[in-house]
Amino acid sequence: MKLIDSHSHLNFPDFKRDLEEVIKRAKEKGVVHTLVVGINSKTNQKALELQEAYPDFISAVIGFHPHEVKSLTDKDYQLLERNLGLACALGEIGLDWVKEYSPKEVQLKHFEHQLSLAKKHHKPVVLHLRGDENFWSSVLDFLKNYSDLKFLFHCYTFNKTMAKRICDLGGLISIPGVITFDKALELREAVKYLPLDRLLVETDCPFLAPHPVRGRRNEPSFLIYIVEKIAQLKSASLEEVVEKTFYNTVKFFNLESKFPI
Repeated sequence: MKLIDSHSHLNFPDFKRDLEEVIKRAKEKGVVHTLVVGINSKTNQKALELQEAYPDFISAVIGFHPHEVKSLTDKDYQLLERNLGLACALGEIGLDWVKEYSPKEVQLKHFEHQLSLAKKHHKPVVLHLRGDENFWSSVLDFLKNYSDLKFLFHCYTFNKTMAKRICDLGGLISIPGVITFDKALELREAVKYLPLDRLLVETDCPFLAPHPVRGRRNEPSFLIYIVEKIAQLKSASLEEVVEKTFYNTVKFFNLESKFPI
């Protein structure tokens, strides 16, 4: 079994003391690779350092999270562009209308700027999007202007209707541990609908640990619980879900040099 965690934050302080053990446990559970995602200049740099230290297990994704954009400087962008060639994708970027730690107009400005950088550097994009039905509808209309980019909708927890629109847009959808939560009824319906060739899996660790380890610090070794739940919902074999999500992840992040497929 070969699993790839398409979104983790092993670059966060939560893993400072026991990263080696975390990686060992992940490998024991069949996780052969993880995408480590930055949210600001500090965590971007840490993701790149981890990629260099563990090239067989970690690939870096760098960008500016919408929570962080209110404090960005020209120096931050210069550093991002200088290092973007070392990363396999730009992210996580987007808009968060739920917490709104950065003002909406500031989020929009930096979202558009980072999308333009993705086009310039020919990078796939990892999206963080949170809001209501109207928010999702307007954002998906907006993204039609960037149809030449590859999009991964990270930590998707919304409904079947928007999942269908994402598919129509050509996007891929990454499923987190929320799929195992009892109240995630809309997400489960979306996953039942989605074809396997549009799905990736992620922990988003250290957040959102799946059942039956909910409440603990999440880590890549817990990815198996998400894959098992997807297989159950889609009446598919575990092997098929593992194989399809592995293939989709390799293709999206251009990891063929590490994992020929």
